[in-house]
Formats: sequence, C-alpha cells, structure tokens
Amino acid sequence: MPELHFPRPLLLAMLPVMLLGPLTPVLAKDAAKLAAQDGTSSIPPLLEPETEPAASAEVAAEPAPAPAEPPKPEPTPWLGELAVGLVNASGNTSTRSINLRSALEYRAGHWGNRLTALAFSGSRDGVSTDERYSVANKTDYQFGQLDYLFGNLAYDNDRFAGIAERYAATVGYGRHVLRNKRHKLDIEIGVGANRTRDQDAIYETAAIGTLGGKYTWTISPNAEFTQTLRTEGGVTNVYVNPITALKLTIVGNLFATFNHEIRYNTEVPSETRHLDQITTINLGYSFGTPPA
Repeated sequence: MPELHFPRPLLLAMLPVMLLGPLTPVLAKDAAKLAAQDGTSSIPPLLEPETEPAASAEVAAEPAPAPAEPPKPEPTPWLGELAVGLVNASGNTSTRSINLRSALEYRAGHWGNRLTALAFSGSRDGVSTDERYSVANKTDYQFGQLDYLFGNLAYDNDRFAGIAERYAATVGYGRHVLRNKRHKLDIEIGVGANRTRDQDAIYETAAIGTLGGKYTWTISPNAEFTQTLRTEGGVTNVYVNPITALKLTIVGNLFATFNHEIRYNTEVPSETRHLDQITTINLGYSFGTPPA
C-alpha cells in the first residue's frame, strides 16, 4: 500500500488545530464559567435561537376615547319666559313692590311673533306710589339673511306719569347689523301713529317716527347682557324707553334677572317729572330652545 506523504507546510499549518481541537469544548466551558462569575460575557451563546426584542415598557398606551358629548336639544318654534320679583319691607315705614315680566315668542321659517308684558306696583305705608303696565306685540318677516320687516302694537299705562295711557301702532324695517356667537345687534326704523291720554283725560292723536334696537352680549353659557331701546317721536312729544338687563342662569331653566328701565317724556304736565326709573331683581323660568 503506498504511503501518503503530506507536505511539510501543510502539516505545520494543521498542527495547532490537531493539538487544540480536543481542548476547545473545555476552554469554552471554562470561559462561560468565568463570564458567569464576572457578570459579563464576550462569547455569544452557541446555537441560541433568535428572539424578538421585548416591547418597550415606556410605550404609551393608546388614549381612551373622549366621552361623547350629550346631544344638543332641538330648536322649538315656541319660546317663553316668566319672571317675578317681590320686595316687602316694614319698620318705621312699610314699603312693598311687586313686578311681573313675561314673554312668549313663536318663530317658524321667515315669520316670527313676540308678545311681551310688564306689570309693576309699588306702595308706601299702604298708599300706592307707582303703578305701570305695558303690553306689546311684534310680528316680523325675514326676507334676507340680514333684513326684515316688522309691525308693532304697544300699550302703556302709567298712573303716575304725565301721560297716563299710550297706544302706538308702527311698521318699519330692521337689519341684523351684528350676528355672531357672542354679540348680536339689531337696528330698526319705522313710522306710525300713537294716541295718548293725559291726567286730565284729554286724548291726542299724532303721527310718529320710531327708532329702536337691541344689543345682546352672551358673556358665558350662563350669563347674558341685553340693552334695548324704544324711541317714539312726534310733533308734541318724544318718548324714550331704554331697558338694561342682565340674565344669569341658576340651574336648568331657572334664572335670575337684574333690570333697569328708564321712561322719558319731553312734554309733561307741570309738577310732573320728565324722567322715571325702575330697577328690579327677578326670579324666572324659561322654556323652549331658540335656533342657533
């Protein structure tokens, strides 16, 4: 059998492998023990199955869905409110006052109608010192986004004013000058006639021109400020009636109002004041949801 002869260089190259091969498992085991004792390892484990990295604990959880908002109430054609105020004081003098304010409105499509009423009575030591009644009915027709026509009937009775009774009928044009979520302003101008009776039961009829307006400021969901103005001007007299009001919602449909009203006439009988003022604080109830 022929002898195999390996070249000397090849034998020299294989010599380290032949000598160290049997010791490799032992050396690897000793290195693993030393790494375990030191807490570090520079030799990767052999045949260790690949595993996916664990999910980071710092990954934020998905935010919980926001709670659904309660559905908004549907607008209704009928709106209204009723407010009552009562003051009663006793002592060296006895004073009492009571006032009632109400409003009823219907609005559908282009048409709208609003009926308002006011009654006020005051006394001192059992003697009546003030007594006023007002009723008004206004119908309007919207013929554009900002424009409307209106007709108004009004009745005023003030026993302690220079003009005891006043009837007025007017027609005119109005415009929504300002219209947004917080501020609203309407301006009106019209013509008509009124019939008045003074303290001597003398009636007088005259043509009049009217100028009026209403400003509303929604301060917050629970607070609203309004300023209205009614002006009637004729040949013999000019009547000015501004009303300032602050309405605060208490809970639900219950509200409180602070009202300050001025009535001014340029022509009054002698020993009669031109200016009358009334300030009231009322508790009221409203119903209906107006359109946005």
